[in-house]
Amino acid sequence: MEAVAAATPPQLPARLLRFFAKYPPQLYGAKFTHQTIPLTRQDAKLRRIAQAEEEEEQKALSQAQAEEQQLRNSPSEEQQQRQQPPADQVPSPSSTPQKILPNPFLPIKTHGRRWLSPRIGLRRQAELFKLAKQYGVETLLPVSRKSTEFKHQRLLLHGVRVKGTGEGQKVKGHKWERQHDEMMEERYNAIVNMPALVREWQARGHGRGFKKEQFPKVRMP
Repeated sequence: MEAVAAATPPQLPARLLRFFAKYPPQLYGAKFTHQTIPLTRQDAKLRRIAQAEEEEEQKALSQAQAEEQQLRNSPSEEQQQRQQPPADQVPSPSSTPQKILPNPFLPIKTHGRRWLSPRIGLRRQAELFKLAKQYGVETLLPVSRKSTEFKHQRLLLHGVRVKGTGEGQKVKGHKWERQHDEMMEERYNAIVNMPALVREWQARGHGRGFKKEQFPKVRMP
């Protein structure tokens, strides 16, 4: 609790003090961890692929080091190590490391490849960020989709896009609405090239020698 009081300003509400006591800013705060959240699904997918590749590389490296160490050890040393386990493998209450909880604002992926919801929901996250922003300690909270920094980055990425208005985004619409611009461009090009097509038509004897594929195709609305 003393470390939490040293890292957080005084006169904070009890709700924030309880949160900082359970999740110290030195271990979870965005100001200290410099952790970021991917803004798009594509970024999240690329990050997961990179993390999986890094884990595979670390696993292969540790396995290679273990095999190399095993080859270096003599048979007598291996027998002694098997008979007498090292002291660092014996658990002691004083040397047991404290378990670090995951970020309570982000979903957790278990060992069984399943996703668990965040320990603190989005509504409570928004309340905590509003309270922390009021007291000027927002950067001491863990990274979240409800943080002001994340919302600002999303705004810069998507610009003036407003959901439901079509501003800055492609709306599905009807089929004729989606094809309207392309259809009007084809019609304009057909009208511009019509005199040349008429002259060629007359020169060939009113359609003689024309194939079906050569006739202009103009889609009607």
